[in-house]
Amino acid sequence: MKDLIEIIKNAQSVAILGHISEDADSVGSSLAMRYALRKLGKTADVIFSARLEQRLSFMNADGIFKEEAREEYDLCLCLDCGDIKRLGDREEIFRKAKHTASVDHHITNTNFAEVNYVIPDAAACGEILYDVICGLGCELDKTLAEYLFIAIASDTGSFKYSNVSPKTMRTAAALLEQGIDNAYLSRMLFDTEPEAVMHFKGALMSRVETYHSGRLAMICVDKTEFEKFGVAEKDMGDIVNIARMTAGCEIAVSVRETEDKVKLSFRSNGRYDVGELAMRFGGGGHKMASGASSDSISFLDMKQKVIDFCGELFND
Repeated sequence: MKDLIEIIKNAQSVAILGHISEDADSVGSSLAMRYALRKLGKTADVIFSARLEQRLSFMNADGIFKEEAREEYDLCLCLDCGDIKRLGDREEIFRKAKHTASVDHHITNTNFAEVNYVIPDAAACGEILYDVICGLGCELDKTLAEYLFIAIASDTGSFKYSNVSPKTMRTAAALLEQGIDNAYLSRMLFDTEPEAVMHFKGALMSRVETYHSGRLAMICVDKTEFEKFGVAEKDMGDIVNIARMTAGCEIAVSVRETEDKVKLSFRSNGRYDVGELAMRFGGGGHKMASGASSDSISFLDMKQKVIDFCGELFND
C-alpha cells in the first residue's frame, strides 16, 4: 500500500473513475475517496460513465461526466475496475493524467495502471478503501462511513455472500461506530424498488428457464420488453439473482439486450468459478459473480452460447 499512499499524497488534482455501469460498490467507493481527498485539501472529481441506476438515487451522487472534467489531472485513480476497457470513453482521462493508480478486488484485474493495489480476497473495493483512507491519515466520520458501508454491503449482498470474512465484519463494525443508520442504508439498497421495476421483476419470476437438469438457471430479456414496461436496462442489472434463487441451481445467468449490445451477468452458488466463465465471453469478475457484454453477437445466439458453454463446464 506504501506506493499507493505516496502517489495519492503527491497529487493535488485527482480524477476518480469507477467501472462503466457503476454499481453501489463503485459509486460508494468513489464518493468516499473524493470526500477523503477533499478533507485532505486536494481537488478531486468523481467522473461517472453515465446516469446511475435509479435505485442508487438515495445516495445523491453528485459526480460529473467526461465533458465536465479537467483537461488534465495529476492522478487518475481507478476504483473497482479490473480492466482499462471498463473505463469506456473515459480512458482518455486516464491516459492524459500525469500518474495513474488502481484499487480493486477483482481477481481478473490486468494491473493496467502505474500503481496497482489489488486485493482479490477483499469482499468489496470499499473494504480496501477503508484501509487506504486510514493510511492517508484521514479521520473517519459519519459521511465517510456511510459511503463505505454502502460499498461493502452492496458487494456482500448485505453481508450474506461467501466473500464475507472476519475482516469484512470488523471493518463494518468500525463504520457502525460512526453512528450510521445501517438499517436505512440497507433498506434503500436491497428492499426499495421503483414501482415499474418491481412489476417487471414480478413478471420475470415466472419466466426463469432451467437447463442441464436445473443446474443452469437463466433469465433472458430482449430490448422490446424493457420498452414495454418502461424500464431502463441499467435498472435491471440484478435480475440474475432471481434466477439464482432456483432450487438446484449451480450457475445463474441473465441475458439482457440493449440497443447496441447484449449484456451478461453470472452468479455461482458455490461450486463453479463464473469469473473464468465470463472471461470466455470477453468479460471478467469474481469467482462468485461476474459479467460480460458483446456488440458482435445476437441476443438469441448469445443465449445459446451460454447454454452450450455451461453444458461443457458441467460435463467437464
